[in-house]
Amino acid sequence: MKADTASSTAFTVLQGVLMTARDPAYAGQVAPATEQACRQILQASPEGRRRLKTVDSGLARRIMPLAERLIMPGIAGHYVMRKRFMEEAALAALADGYTQVVCLGAGFDVLALTLHRAWPDATFIEIDHPATSAVKQAAIAGTTADNLHLLAVDLAERSLPAALGGFPAFDPGRRTLFLCEGVLMYLDVSAVVALFAAIRDLTGPGSRFGFTAVTPMTSPDNNTGPLLRAYLAIKREPLAWTLERPQIAGFVAARDYRLLDSANTADLVARYMSRPVAGPIHKGEFMALTEAC
Repeated sequence: MKADTASSTAFTVLQGVLMTARDPAYAGQVAPATEQACRQILQASPEGRRRLKTVDSGLARRIMPLAERLIMPGIAGHYVMRKRFMEEAALAALADGYTQVVCLGAGFDVLALTLHRAWPDATFIEIDHPATSAVKQAAIAGTTADNLHLLAVDLAERSLPAALGGFPAFDPGRRTLFLCEGVLMYLDVSAVVALFAAIRDLTGPGSRFGFTAVTPMTSPDNNTGPLLRAYLAIKREPLAWTLERPQIAGFVAARDYRLLDSANTADLVARYMSRPVAGPIHKGEFMALTEAC
């Protein structure tokens, strides 16, 4: 991602969510409020409006699934299932008395935007690169309550404790859920380990951390190939950290966390949908929810 440009991936994910909202195979999986919030964000920038034209074009909606099969089969549906997992983790934490949700590398995700009014006693904080955060802040300006905060920080240049330590809205004494969706694969393993430590140090044992992880390209549990590698190279977002799903429990245990839940796209289709998906299901990224011990 260029330093002065919003993340192309952030646009692509919202585009995929809106495409899936119109896919009969995933009927009912994208809530109207989510669809509305996605459109609100995309409408606020020239690039976003270009993506919306694609979403609303009948021809593009026929072509996009074909292109998807060549690059990342089933990825648009995966985005929706991934967000369902994160939303479920957030709702469960809020119901359990957690009163602070921090979204790391939030991009254009709309989870906090759609939940914060329903939970006025909870604090929602999003952290993302300034260029991406600026587009989102402009899109939602004047439409949010006081318990939603967008913090523009490049975590590649400033540590999480430094970013949150001086931020008045953040309270280290609150029970906190951290979410990090579609980000960790761009960090090297030392940065991933440091992030687990930082979260535990910031809010202590009992802190929850939901995240996604990518399996190695050579894994049998990965249906992407050379075109994905080319795509990531073009977008300058190479994969740095990968992990086989069976290894996740041991990985987090070594960080003094316990695994609460783990799922791949197929698991979530079975969990959330009444019937199997007829088209391809993305294999290559899985979701995990953990808790600091």
